[in-house]
This record gives sequence, C-alpha cells and structure tokens, in this order.
Amino acid sequence: MEVGEDGARRAISGVVRFVLGPWPFFPWVMFTIGFIFWFLQNIQVSLLGQYDSCRFVCVELPSQLAPAISGQYGETGLRPVDPVLVFGNALVTSLAIALILWGSGRILPKDAEGCPARGPYLLAILVAAVVGGLLRIFVLSPVLDASPAILIEGIVPNTARMLLSITLVQSISGMLTLRYARQTAVATAALDTVVKQQRLVVEADERARRGVAEFLHDRVQADLLVVAMELRAVAADAGPSVSERLERSIAEIERIRSSEVRSASRRLSPALGSVGLDTALQELADSWDPALRVRVSFDSTARALLVQGSAPRDLLVAVYRVTEQAILNAAAHGNASRVDVSLAMPSAHVLLLAVTDD
Repeated sequence: MEVGEDGARRAISGVVRFVLGPWPFFPWVMFTIGFIFWFLQNIQVSLLGQYDSCRFVCVELPSQLAPAISGQYGETGLRPVDPVLVFGNALVTSLAIALILWGSGRILPKDAEGCPARGPYLLAILVAAVVGGLLRIFVLSPVLDASPAILIEGIVPNTARMLLSITLVQSISGMLTLRYARQTAVATAALDTVVKQQRLVVEADERARRGVAEFLHDRVQADLLVVAMELRAVAADAGPSVSERLERSIAEIERIRSSEVRSASRRLSPALGSVGLDTALQELADSWDPALRVRVSFDSTARALLVQGSAPRDLLVAVYRVTEQAILNAAAHGNASRVDVSLAMPSAHVLLLAVTDD
C-alpha cells in the first residue's frame, strides 16, 4: 500500500512539475505561437463581429466567402475587415509577453538547467499574462471594436486564457527541450567514448611502434655489431680470398646496421623529441628516393611552432603520420613521381598541412 501511495505521489509530483515548472523561459517560442494564435483569432472576430466602420484601412471580404458567411451569420458577418487591428493587436500582445519572459530570464537567478525558482517563475508568467490580457483588450482590439460591452468583463477570463496559454507553451517547450538535452547528452557521451577509444587505439599503436623501434635500435643493432666483430676476428686468421669476402660481408652488415635498421627504427617511431619534425620528415622524404621525389617545406610560423617551439608530441606525431600516409597514397594510388609537402599557419590557431603530387 505504501509503495502504491509513493508511486501515486511521484506521479502527481511529476504532473505538477510538468505543468507548473519551473522551466527555462522561451520568449520567442511564445511570441511565435501567440502571434499566430491571436492573429487567427482576430481574423475570426473581425469576420464574424459587428463592425459598423473601419478606423484604418478596410478590406472587403472575398466574394466566394460572402454567401457562406451571410447564410450562417447574417448580413452582419459581411462587415469589412480592419487589417491594422487584426495584425497590430496580435503583434503588440505577443511581443509584450515575449519581452516580459525574456527580461525575466535575464534577471532571475537560474540553476544548472537554466530554470529559475518556482515562485519567481510563476510570478513572471502571471505578470506576462496580466500584461498580455490588458493589451489584448485595450490596444488595437478588434474584440472591443466588435463588442465594446466586454471591456471590463473580459479582463479576468482573457487574463486566465493568457495564463493558460503561456503555461502550456512553456511546459511543452520545456519538456521537448529537456528531452532534446538528454538525447544530446547521451550522444555527446557516446561521442566522447568513441574519441577516447580512438585515442587509446592510436596510443596503443604508437606504443607498439615504439617498442619495435627500440628493439631494432638496441637489440638488433647490437646483435649485428657482435656478428660483425666475430667476422672481423675470423677474417684476421683467414686467407686473402676468404678475408676479402668476409670484409665485404662485414661492410654490408655495417650498412644494414647503420642505415637500414636505423631508418626502419625511426620510421616506426621517429625521435621527434631529439631530431625535430623537420629532420624526421626529411628522412621520410629521403626514404622514397629515387622512386619518388618528395620536397618538404615549412613557413616561418609553422617552423616556429613545430620545430623551434614547444608543440605537444601528439601534434607532431599526427603531422608525421598524416604525411607518411599521404605520401604512401600518392605513390600507391596516384602513380606520382613528385610530392610536395608544405606546412603553414595561415592564422594563429590553424595549422595547414598540404600534400600535393603530380
């Protein structure tokens, strides 16, 4: 029983929260909806009212409407329409309400969701309803022009209708906004997760490359050096012909150790902290020679940031990897013979990496 009462209490509280708010203020939504509604209502009042004359500009009713209106409402339904009253009353009323809501939204303190406290929220809506109701009756009113007798009697019900309209628009707009905000939060969280996963994949790939590069640089180069030293010892005791062949083998091992292994190590994980991005990119360009001529250039601002400055390693690695893949694509898919790589900073926070080929 207590569980049922608690559920009913939560349901009632949810209904009260939906109807009475507080929600953020939506002045321009209220202006748009209110203007359309009161404009259409003014047209109806004008067409079916009791005009004796027009104060501003008269518009005769279309002839195709005259028989139907005359048949249902009599000849009084064929009075001309005053467009200034019809349009002006709706515009003034809706604009005044929107300005009051806008001002309240600017003045009242709000929580993290943009909602004021319930008391000031309801007071602002009540003030907007009273002002809107008075303007609806007293300013450019086709209702008064049609039926002057409702001047005083119409204030209370008209204000009540204004209050109901504003509360309804605020509640529906608030609920839709809340739903959209929740969906946006879910999408943003999912996007953040994807970005974090992508970063983890990139970091794992870089760690693996760095591990292999360190293995090549330390272990493989050391092993090749040991092999070369052993071969030199053997060559010292061997005959001239064997010694000559061993020396050629030693020279090839030294070339592989000092050039191929080191180049492969740097391409796997360029030592951007020590050699600089310009040197790393130039080594990458030289590795394609002579099959592909690659030219690398920096403008002064990009060089100051990427080479002489303190750019984060993530940025340097990103530039290197994008350039590496772009050159590979130019060679593999474009059948290029020349590639130009240029780095420039056209503005303070924009780095432009351009890779073009022939």
